[in-house]
Amino acid sequence: MPELPEIIVFSRQMNDTIIGKKIEHVQVKQPKCLNRCENDYLKYLPGQVVKLTKPLGKWIEIHFTSGDRLLLNLGMGGELIYFQDKSEIPGKVKFFVEFADGSGFYITLWWFGYMHLILKGEENPMTDKLGDDALSIDLQNWKDKLHKRRGAIKTFLLNQKNIRGIGNFYIQEILFQAKIHPMRQISSLKENEIQMLYNAIHEVLERAVELGSSSYELDFFGNKGNYSVKELSFAYEKNGNCPDCGSATEKIKTGSNAQYICPLCQILS
Repeated sequence: MPELPEIIVFSRQMNDTIIGKKIEHVQVKQPKCLNRCENDYLKYLPGQVVKLTKPLGKWIEIHFTSGDRLLLNLGMGGELIYFQDKSEIPGKVKFFVEFADGSGFYITLWWFGYMHLILKGEENPMTDKLGDDALSIDLQNWKDKLHKRRGAIKTFLLNQKNIRGIGNFYIQEILFQAKIHPMRQISSLKENEIQMLYNAIHEVLERAVELGSSSYELDFFGNKGNYSVKELSFAYEKNGNCPDCGSATEKIKTGSNAQYICPLCQILS
């Protein structure tokens, strides 16, 4: 699933490519992913002119000059690809937009995903309650957000209502760089650990953006990013070793999923 670095890269590429373009045609092939009836998309999207796009956690927010918005979430394994001619569109797309100049973009979905049309002045329940952006929140607000909170730090970070944009791919490296066990209780974190975690979020996510996002995802032009497992302190595999202390890494359950940790550098206390 694209996380904040991928969404930032998408947004930048789209701003360089489609701002000022006018929508000519729309086709919807997966109505279950919409927040309103298919006819509304066919009615309201043609004629819209792209003003800008913004990252919104794991969502891409396309703003039109009318004040309406189109919010896209690619779910697990989805792709958002630009085309210069609609003959380039593959057969199994779920949604595509064609601009007046013949270019456009299409979306394929594998496991869930959303295309939400939000008219001017409307709210969107799935995005209106998202937390602060993981890279935009300042240090003091970050500290305030953790103050008197309960629960495990990994669970907190993955909850998009707390902080938006971090998912399962980047969380392992973030927590390792901060030297924090994923199941550590928030209330047990010391001041310096909170600072280290804030720094690690920025270092990991900004590095991923610098490298064009994850090598597991395709960008707007169908290219893979350069942030691969080689960027991780230890890969998602057995028999790894911690680069700091040399200890064998350990795979642990963390709620509904699992991750690797260094049992000496990331102590549960």
